[in-house]
Amino acid sequence: MKKTLVALAVAAVAATSANAAVVYNQDGTKVEVGGSLRLLMTQYKGERTDLKNKGSRVIFKGTQDLGDGFSALGNVEIRFEDDGDGKFGKVQTKRLYAGFAKDGIGQLTFGRQLSNLDDSGLSDYTYNLGGVNQTQTSGEKVARFRSASFAGLELGLDYFFGDKDKANDGNKSGYGASLFYTLALAENTTLKFNAGYSQLKFKKGSVTLGQEKVKVVGTDEDGDSTDVTVLKDIKVNFNEHKQRAFIVGTELASGPFAIAVDYSQVKATDNVNVVAYHSNSDSSIRPELYNRIRTLEVGLKYNYSDNGKVYGEYIWGKGNSHNDDEICKLNEFILGVDYKLHKNVVTYLEGSTAKLKKEHKGEEYSSERDNKVGVGLRVFF
Repeated sequence: MKKTLVALAVAAVAATSANAAVVYNQDGTKVEVGGSLRLLMTQYKGERTDLKNKGSRVIFKGTQDLGDGFSALGNVEIRFEDDGDGKFGKVQTKRLYAGFAKDGIGQLTFGRQLSNLDDSGLSDYTYNLGGVNQTQTSGEKVARFRSASFAGLELGLDYFFGDKDKANDGNKSGYGASLFYTLALAENTTLKFNAGYSQLKFKKGSVTLGQEKVKVVGTDEDGDSTDVTVLKDIKVNFNEHKQRAFIVGTELASGPFAIAVDYSQVKATDNVNVVAYHSNSDSSIRPELYNRIRTLEVGLKYNYSDNGKVYGEYIWGKGNSHNDDEICKLNEFILGVDYKLHKNVVTYLEGSTAKLKKEHKGEEYSSERDNKVGVGLRVFF
């Protein structure tokens, strides 16, 4: 039986099925294999035109019917890049979790997974560039409960386990809570409201902001002086503290139109400047550390056909040091369009321009602009 399951799984991955393939379904046991290929060609400020792997994945799902509405489940997600570096070929386990579900009650899972807070944002209609959620959206060791829907209302609870070695730097335990509500106002018109809160404890340690080029002076084998440029991590130390974050959002959708707003904030206790802020993970602007960050995103979407949509977003952000001596202000605009060549093949084009101003005691000392354009392809199977 094990050999049969392995053979079926391999055949499913090799096939070009339009949907996730059910490779085994017998005696209450169900195994599915699916995934997606995600490619993005980019032109970002300070970079050459590049082709990136943006989260291509293969997903294995298994469920076992336990009777009386109970079931056991497991999920493994394999990706082919190293922590979102955009490269190809390096295999890593991105998600790995298992748990139980009960019809009409909800689902409880344990492992390396997304938290309920990852679903809290409503205003991001982009594929890569948007989003302002400052809460804890995933973890290496997470216990997650998501309730079933009761009259349009769902609740989520998360617990983040800390490092087993208390002497290690980094985060200790934390928790999150989420609420999701959907109300049908009329035919083809819905109103959604989401909210989420998370808190994490951090020990005394350091955070890496990125890398900078440093010249190292030395001598060669002939005794002549040489200058070598190397990359050095930019590290900032911090003391023990907590990080508290929340997000609230609402979306009104009617027919082909949708408009949504999200507001999110994160703040560190004990006057610690430790929260990094930049426009997004692909930004060319070096992030700085602040005590509190506030962000607002407004998103608009219009489905111009059954196969495509156009969308736009505005993002406002502000970061403050604990004494308000250091302040940053962000304004960003995003536009995009997509088209489905097939129900499982989508192409898209999106671009953004962001301006980040930095102030010291009320005096502006830096103003940087970050421009990005990307053309993407996603193939689901």
